[in-house]
Amino acid sequence: MPDCGIRDPKACGWRVAVCLASGPSLTAEDCERVREWRNSSPQRAAICTNTTFRLTPWADALWAMDKVWWERYASEAKATFCGELLTLSANPFGIKTARIEHYRNSGGGAVSLAIARGAKRIILLGYDMQKTGGMSHWHGDHPRGLGSAGKISEWPVEFENLKRKNPGIEIINCTRETALTCFARRPLEDALNEPDPA
Repeated sequence: MPDCGIRDPKACGWRVAVCLASGPSLTAEDCERVREWRNSSPQRAAICTNTTFRLTPWADALWAMDKVWWERYASEAKATFCGELLTLSANPFGIKTARIEHYRNSGGGAVSLAIARGAKRIILLGYDMQKTGGMSHWHGDHPRGLGSAGKISEWPVEFENLKRKNPGIEIINCTRETALTCFARRPLEDALNEPDPA
């Protein structure tokens, strides 16, 4: 298991969080850059969704909502991921529940988790909201029995609702290829180099 230097959000307070979803434009290089950025301050955090834990075993939290996903990946995540494992509902896998607004997708839940932990700026990465290059995720389709972004066209409206409900939170979309247009767009490096909010 990697040394991820997990910090208790109550002890240090997250000021900025990067939420890493599983869109096809997400790269291992992006994740490594986020890891370096995160490690430079205790008030910076990273939250990954679903199978992106394989690229970010050092992240502070893994958020996945679907019970069938946990049935397949709970053992692997427990063995290799050093942050918190979180889901929406009670489950037989020993995964901690977090009652947060999820906006009908794990990417929305990750943003809500960052807000609940105190983040004032949230950077989105891997939030393609489309089948970039014909792919559903950076890792391809989920195995049979798991959804592969079948309702993806409905998710941008959910993020518009999220934005409306959280007017005091700065959300920056650094996803390379995205159909999510309600947030400011910026290159990842520019967003990571901004001074953290007070």
